[in-house]
Amino acid sequence: MKAAFFASDYIAVGAMDFLLKKSSLACVVSNPDRPKGRGKKLSPNAAAEWALSNGVELMRPEKSPGSDVLKRFSELGVDCVVVMAYGKFLKDEILNFPKLGCLNLHASLLPHLRGASPVETAIAIGDNETGVSLMRITSEMDAGPVADSLSEKIFPDDTSKTLREKLRLLSAKLLEKNFAAIQNKTLHFTEQDSSKADYCRKLSKEDMAIDFRLPAKEIADCVRAFGGGIFKVGEATLKAGEVAAEKSTDFGEPGMVAEADPKRGLKILCGGGSALEIKTLQRPCMKMMPAREVLKSFSIAEGSIIKSFERIRPLIKK
Repeated sequence: MKAAFFASDYIAVGAMDFLLKKSSLACVVSNPDRPKGRGKKLSPNAAAEWALSNGVELMRPEKSPGSDVLKRFSELGVDCVVVMAYGKFLKDEILNFPKLGCLNLHASLLPHLRGASPVETAIAIGDNETGVSLMRITSEMDAGPVADSLSEKIFPDDTSKTLREKLRLLSAKLLEKNFAAIQNKTLHFTEQDSSKADYCRKLSKEDMAIDFRLPAKEIADCVRAFGGGIFKVGEATLKAGEVAAEKSTDFGEPGMVAEADPKRGLKILCGGGSALEIKTLQRPCMKMMPAREVLKSFSIAEGSIIKSFERIRPLIKK
């Protein structure tokens, strides 16, 4: 089997590693270099960087792949396409090309969390389990029939980074488990129950903004999922890093600063009789530090109210 792998994210590297070791990886198709970091230097994404580091042929079309990519597939003898976290819809000419099928590794237990951000959204909505599904690609997003899946627990201290690492390894296991069946065209597919489907959207920086009217547990889950939480004190925009949710008997409206002291730390009241302890905190143009250290030089008045940001768009929809 000679497979072309479409990917743009680190989560796909495990499955690509497996195919490379099986001498079954003909090429990688990814996205062009994009500006990164403060200097906005053009840099490859994680999947493209992996291909370059491992000497695997790399194609990076600006738009959805077309006839030029298919021509190269024919020259390479590509007979299977595998996709994971690529970020573009594939044209019918690509989907219909490989004789062994066009397969997708999706980082959720379908039909739950179809869409663009299943890893982060699973943590943010408080799921305690996720996984990877192997499915056939169809014209509707993540709606194709599923051949197999493997599950992975989400622990209370998991972040999107740690969960991505687990799913990176799990995707390789799932592909290895089904490798012979893919080669022999004996994969058995089961249609998804679309009545149970929900969709997660593409995320943005605005999703990091904290709404203290929510229960602290929901806020903490979002902070773990999105790599931090943003709130404003006066004109300063602060980023919470590590946080903890707890019950509270303090009286006050959501957003009230219950504690802000270099010795006692930083605690903010939230909805549902709860409070959010902010353990690490980042000021503008500074590194993330223990909140108690930040409070030695940055004053937050106890009893003051921190304004909540309202989430306008829900994380998932039916």
